[in-house]
Amino acid sequence: MAQYLWQTSLTSSAWRDQVSGDITALFSAGDASAAHFGGKVLHAWVAFGEYDFIAVVEMPDNESMAAYVLAMTAKGHYSAGKTTILLSGDESEQAIKRAASSG
Repeated sequence: MAQYLWQTSLTSSAWRDQVSGDITALFSAGDASAAHFGGKVLHAWVAFGEYDFIAVVEMPDNESMAAYVLAMTAKGHYSAGKTTILLSGDESEQAIKRAASSG
């Protein structure tokens, strides 16, 4: 399965919910939604900087990851963000070999 780095910002209402409630809800919502699209959140962190929430997510394909990000954003807890496709060492090696064979 493909892995992705998802970096996103939390909305002010999401921060308000976290401050007044249980921060584990932020993580469990992502886990349940990922499972719906055939994937899982491998690691997740709250961060301070350009993005408030960072996760490494495993999904079957790009379309599933796009659907996951759209679904999570539509819930109103996340705003701007970016998704980066992660390549394993083996995938990187194969890509380099393919590039080298192109002449």
